[in-house]
Amino acid sequence: MQIQSKFLRALSHRQSLRNVLFVPLWVCAFIWRRLMFRTTFITVTGSVGKSTATASLATVLSANAPTNWVPGGRNNRFVVAQAILQTRFRHRFTVIEVGTRKPGDIRRAGRLIAPDIVLMLRVLHLHSDVFPTLEEMASEKEQLLNYIPKRGAAILNADDPLVMAMRSRWPGQVRTFGITPDNFVTFSEVSSQWPQRLTFRLHHGDSSTSVETNLAGEHLLTSTVGAAATAVFCGVPLPTLAEGLLKVQPLPARMQPMQLPNGAVVLRDDFNASMSTFQAALTVLRAAESVRRIAIVDEMLDTGLASDERALLLGQLVAAASDIAVFVGEHSHMSMKAAVASGLNCESVFAFQDMSEAAAFLGEELRRGDLVLLKGSIGRHIERLVLAQLGSVSCWVVRCPKQILCEDCPELKLVSIAPAGKLVAQEF
Repeated sequence: MQIQSKFLRALSHRQSLRNVLFVPLWVCAFIWRRLMFRTTFITVTGSVGKSTATASLATVLSANAPTNWVPGGRNNRFVVAQAILQTRFRHRFTVIEVGTRKPGDIRRAGRLIAPDIVLMLRVLHLHSDVFPTLEEMASEKEQLLNYIPKRGAAILNADDPLVMAMRSRWPGQVRTFGITPDNFVTFSEVSSQWPQRLTFRLHHGDSSTSVETNLAGEHLLTSTVGAAATAVFCGVPLPTLAEGLLKVQPLPARMQPMQLPNGAVVLRDDFNASMSTFQAALTVLRAAESVRRIAIVDEMLDTGLASDERALLLGQLVAAASDIAVFVGEHSHMSMKAAVASGLNCESVFAFQDMSEAAAFLGEELRRGDLVLLKGSIGRHIERLVLAQLGSVSCWVVRCPKQILCEDCPELKLVSIAPAGKLVAQEF
């Protein structure tokens, strides 16, 4: 208890220090933003898909004009300030991802950025501890529209009723995207069955173009089409748009394909463990063409259920989508029992509380032809199960406060086997 108390005090002190350091950074960014009056500032927000939409939009705009953005799929207040401060007079566009973890985050970001264009994707049930209802989450996201100037525009997802409801309360210019032909930008002929990547036909007015992407999963369609609608509004022609979207690569830990040395392919989706992202990822696995479909999953979040009920639901969902299930974590045995009760063979379901034991098991089990879905959250660091297939992982700490991917952590030392058979120390 004494060690835990010291740890919590250290975290509190660190957070206080970060708050103090952020004040002058915020002031500098606020002033610098007002000097960049020739640059069009675009913010991307929504419950899921923000990072993919930001990367897609920035990549497409970069092919058409000088564009500034911060890669990596991060949206904390320091990254927002960084994106503003690295804007230069030569930049025609700056694209910034904006998220929220508590009430007021969006308002503060909107005041700082003063966006000329806001891309609003979807409103889903995330951070339910501070936003108990979808309406409260939608209200938080909508605050970003209040900071758009009269000459600006809101790009809204017409397929989300909560997003479209914002249209009646926003008096400025609006463009919509969605499946029906009455939208500013629409789409058709959607296909995305693994190993095929997401493809669709994009329509704007009387023009249309075929779009191929490197993204896995139809659930990323909203992000891609939203980015496309924003780019079209900014004057990007459809052929240039299609070329740009083909260059976008999956973001780390967001349905990111990885080829393992043993021939198995992993779809890493270990950044967000919300109910909506779980269902979307499992849908991709269920429809995939592969020799064996394997799900490696940790705890599911934002369900509104107690831990036991959550574990049971997780087992049922995984059983419907996979041939082999590997559950990791405190409630893994309960999920295992639920998966067996839901129809999976008991010899095809495994549970581990110790992550290093799970990694050793996977090293013996995975083989060529397997499609593996790795599903968890950034705070649980389940990605170590995959990194361990590349070599020897030295860090198996149970609880880690770092909200970064393990491969970005200086404390993770991976010893991998080089092609010649020699051990090579790699530090990420």
